[in-house]
Amino acid sequence: MQQSDLTAFLVCAAFCVILWMLADRADRVKSTKWKLLWLIPAAGAFLIPKYGPDLSLLPLYLGAVIAALGFFTENKRNRKMISAAGAVCILLSIPACKWNPRYRAKDYFGDFEQLYAGMREHYVLTEHKGIDWDALYTKYQPQFAEIDRTQDAGANSLAWAAFCGEFHDGHVGYIARQEDAAEDVSAAFRKALGNDYGLSVMRCTDGSFAAVNTDPCLAASGIHNGTVITKWDGKSPDAVSKTSPAYGLRAAVADPENEELYINLDSYPDIDNEIFWSGVLAAGIGGDSVTVTYLDDAGTEQTAVLPRLGDYFARICGTLQTINQGVNAGNLEWKKLNDTTACLRIKGMSYDSKTYEQEEDGYNEMKDEIRAAILRYQQQGVQDVIIDLRSNTGGSPHMVSGVVSMFAPKGTHYNNSTCLWDDRHHCWATDDTGRYIPKDDINFEGEQLLGDGRVIVLVNSETVSAGDDMVKVMEDMENVTILGFTGPNGSCQAVNYLAGDCGIVSFSSCATLERDGSIFIDSGIDRQSTDGDAVQIVPFDRAAIHALFDEHEDYLLKQALAELEK
Repeated sequence: MQQSDLTAFLVCAAFCVILWMLADRADRVKSTKWKLLWLIPAAGAFLIPKYGPDLSLLPLYLGAVIAALGFFTENKRNRKMISAAGAVCILLSIPACKWNPRYRAKDYFGDFEQLYAGMREHYVLTEHKGIDWDALYTKYQPQFAEIDRTQDAGANSLAWAAFCGEFHDGHVGYIARQEDAAEDVSAAFRKALGNDYGLSVMRCTDGSFAAVNTDPCLAASGIHNGTVITKWDGKSPDAVSKTSPAYGLRAAVADPENEELYINLDSYPDIDNEIFWSGVLAAGIGGDSVTVTYLDDAGTEQTAVLPRLGDYFARICGTLQTINQGVNAGNLEWKKLNDTTACLRIKGMSYDSKTYEQEEDGYNEMKDEIRAAILRYQQQGVQDVIIDLRSNTGGSPHMVSGVVSMFAPKGTHYNNSTCLWDDRHHCWATDDTGRYIPKDDINFEGEQLLGDGRVIVLVNSETVSAGDDMVKVMEDMENVTILGFTGPNGSCQAVNYLAGDCGIVSFSSCATLERDGSIFIDSGIDRQSTDGDAVQIVPFDRAAIHALFDEHEDYLLKQALAELEK
């Protein structure tokens, strides 16, 4: 039972008892002030409960109304009877709530019906991605009906994560609204991620799998960072990974007790990114122990039985954060790396709220700041710039144009096209073939402030939305090199939100196009996005693993600097 509800029951009932005792005093002193006391239980009943009205609280509300009748009578005996009846009725709320299975019930099923219908009507990539809405409803409707019966907040978030994962779209996601359920949600994802056996497993560029983020206790078994893992309980790590309850989910999960401990689970739009991460969930699969087959330092196959050390959640969080790390700086903050190179960190494509509201021509202040910084660094001998877009969360395409214009060769450059709106049918306009119809081009003028200097852009699989946009716009420029263990996420349509009582769902709702009306960037049925083709893939190999997990270096940044020295 909710503590706030129990408090309301006891406080209101106790006050009714006090009113019973005050009936004699009110009978002797005829005053409106005394009469007002009989309205206090009503005020408490309707104001104290934290979570709003609930049918299970009907005896509370009824008792409060009964007590309020004392305001309308001057008879002492009637007031005593009214006060007693109100107290008894209010106390009946305790068993009513305790035995009612729908007490404080969340309408998880109603939320699913509402949000599903809204997404089905407004999702702009249905045809492009081949979404079968009827099949999705058939698959998930029974799950949400059962969740509504059990009132399991953790299962609700897991089901939504699986539903969102079906779209392979970085803009489709779900956030639970109930703050009180944060621990339940976190516990559900912890359970889905499985157990910790002292390591994570990553796929290397050569197709092998290697141990990373290893616990020191594994050294006695001959396993360290970079050790080749050939089998996990007798199966290939990528095959085991697909058996994880967390496989295919799309969700951001935080530890309610540790703000720094969080994880992004992603059913990546681009299949190449999915392949890169294809072994990372395997290391959570097993019971009290797991049998790991590996190659020792001499190349001989060995086996070790590893005991469970705890939950995998903290270790996989650490693994992803180490691999996806960016330069430790604020958004749009500069760092001078050496005598000839400076780094511009861009965590999100947003400058300030005022500019965002007037974004089509409102980034001049930002451009002035970037221009001044470039000129200042040039006076210090800086020739080249590294733009760190790793884990960029996206934002405005107009900000993308503003930033890129500083580095782009002089002349007019094309970013993307908006879509024509059909006022008659209240949807984005399409031609006879079903292709969206472009409306306006977003262009910008390059300033080439670096002259002959080079630009290196760092990306990862979490570089999404406007981050994807920036990669797409810059990757064909002669003075630009894109580096990453992977390409960017592969999602670039504009996003919208639908709010239910239990959570909020985001999804692609506004078409962003190429000039010919084709979808800009987002992967289709083939799971191949149209940005990142020119990304220079940095091999994820033993050298990278050693630098990241033993030396704790920013390996991609180090490779970028090496590229500039060529």
